[in-house]
Order: sequence, then structure tokens, then C-alpha cells
Amino acid sequence: MLEITNFRDGAVLNHHHGIETDDYLEIKVEGLASPQSEVKVNGVPAKLLDRRFFASVRLTQKINRIKVESSDYYGERSLTITVMWDKKSFKRYNFFFDDCSFFLRWIAVNKPASIFDEMFLKRLREIHQKYGSRFMLNLFFHDDHHDFSISDFPEDYKAEFQANSDWLRLSFHAKKEFPDRPYQHDDGTKLAADYDEVYREVCRFAGPECFIPPMVIHWAITNPENFHVLQERGTKCLAGGFIGSIAGIGEKHNVEVTDIGYHYEQDTAHYLKKVAKVMYDRKYDILLNCNTLCCNYDDIAEIREKFDAWESTGDRDFISLMSHEQYSYPDYFNYIPNHLDRVEEACRQASERGYKPSWFPQGILGNTAWDEK
Repeated sequence: MLEITNFRDGAVLNHHHGIETDDYLEIKVEGLASPQSEVKVNGVPAKLLDRRFFASVRLTQKINRIKVESSDYYGERSLTITVMWDKKSFKRYNFFFDDCSFFLRWIAVNKPASIFDEMFLKRLREIHQKYGSRFMLNLFFHDDHHDFSISDFPEDYKAEFQANSDWLRLSFHAKKEFPDRPYQHDDGTKLAADYDEVYREVCRFAGPECFIPPMVIHWAITNPENFHVLQERGTKCLAGGFIGSIAGIGEKHNVEVTDIGYHYEQDTAHYLKKVAKVMYDRKYDILLNCNTLCCNYDDIAEIREKFDAWESTGDRDFISLMSHEQYSYPDYFNYIPNHLDRVEEACRQASERGYKPSWFPQGILGNTAWDEK
């Protein structure tokens, strides 16, 4: 028997988990071993109490390996886990919108003087001006509701997109909304082609500085063997619901099922959903992030309740906020009249509780300490 009980493989650790200096994060590793075993952790003898062992370990790199070895008269055992040090972590949040295309079609059809004459972008700018919020808009190439493609969007507004790229970024989501789950059984070929098509169009009408690598694709599902398609194009983390998530308004589950979570099994899904919200997958060298609220599902009272619950634990440094663009528009069949009020409430709650707007696709969920010289 040999087990680490307080951390798991893929844990992302910061100042909440130990003592942090500029040079290291010192954590206490705890576990179980067979009685009368000799136990070492990273080569140093551990303290023993019956079956329990304890050892202090200093993490000095972004990616760290913790190796536990035990020896007794039944033989020798070893266990190694990989953990990530979220160095100089701080309270931060990211906000992305999925399924975006309506705002681009309106601008292309109406040809306003400014992109912010469009209702959706106008409200996002107002929220940004109040709280400093940043927004990622994950695009469909084609709008199935209006038969519009972003290839029809004019280049007239490129300068305005570029001037606001410090807080407003465009990203890839899918070729189009239907059929559902377009990349679930794809071998990566369609994913790569659709991504590149959206990227080319964004560069054309907004400029490459306005594009940010996606942290979610449509329905948050593709085979992990396809992750390299996204990683080669800059993706460092993937967001999803992972377990127990609803896929439509009013949907109910009798049992918790893994879904919209890139085919990960229940053990990983439960850890992401109910314990840590983030995990480093060493096999694919990618971060997994569980979204914390969705504004087209959570009304204002529920948003406040969730923030109260997170704050009560005192150990949450990152919050992933999201919604879907189309719920903002009266011509959408599932229109939610107060949808953008919900978005503003989520940003207000984050701001007033000390969370800073960040781009989660950069660094470790928006923390770029390891990238700084």
C-alpha cells in the first residue's frame, strides 16, 4: 500500500496550499503506507505515524514531480505524481461568450458608424468601462439562424477592433451551430480546417492582435488525441462542464453523467467539478478548467449565491464565467430579456470581491508569472 492522500496527480497549487517565497512553494505531502515501511519523499525520509507519513516538499519549477518510495519486507514500492506551481497567484476571472455570430451579422447588415452602435457590443463596452471586464467572443463561421457567414463581414471596422483589443478579443468556436457536437468523433482534420478558416477571417477584418486562442470548442468535446490541433495553434487550457452539466435550458439529470468535457472519465470530472476546478493533464500537457457559472442558466439571485459560496471557502483564486451570445437577442427563440443584466451582475460581483479581469488562455489561467523574465 502506498498512497498520497492530500494531493493528486495534476494538482495546481499556489499560496493557499503552502508557504510561498520568490523561489519556492513549500507544501506538506501526506499519505498512507504499509505499517513499518521506510518512506522517502523526493529522496528525504518522511515522518511516520502508524500507516501515515508526512514530508515537506519545495516546488521550484512550474511543473514538479513528487516521488514517494517505500520499502518493507514485502518489497519496494514507488509512486510519482506531477503537480503545477501557480506562482504568485492572484484573484482573477475570465469571461467568454460561446456561439457568437449575431453581433457580426447586425453590423454587416446595418453598417453603423461604430461597432458599438450594435446593442450587444455596446453593453459589453459599458460593463468594461464600469469594471474593467474583458470578453472573449467565440465565433461561428456561419450563422445558421440568419444564413450569414463571417466571410461577408467588411474590413471597415478593423481599426476599431484593434483599438479595443486590450479588453475585447475574438476566438474560434466552430464552423457553425448545427449539427451538434461537430468534433466529437472527428479525427482532427475538420477541427483544424474550421479553426483555420475562422482565424483567417478574424485576421482579415479585425487583425491578428484581436484573435486569442480558444479555451473551449463547440459542445466542449473532442477526442484528447486531437488536442494537438488546438495546442499547435496556441491553446494552453480547455474549459468545460465535465459532469452533471445541463446542455439545454430546463434539462434534468436523474444521475450525474460526464458530458461536455472532452471524454474525460468520472474521476477526473468529479475532481474538476467539485474539488479544484482546475487540473494539469501531464499526458497531454494541457490545463483543464471547469466553468463556474453560465449566465444563460444562472439568474441574478443564483449568481450572487454562487459568489457567496465561493467566497466562504476563501481559497478560490480563479473564476471562469461564461454565457452564450444569442440569448441577448429578441429574435432568438430562447431570448432572455435580462441576459446582459446577468452578465453585468457576474462581472460586478467578481470586481467587488477583488477578482481581476484576465485572459485565461495566457499563462496559468491568466497568471503569467512564469512567462516574466
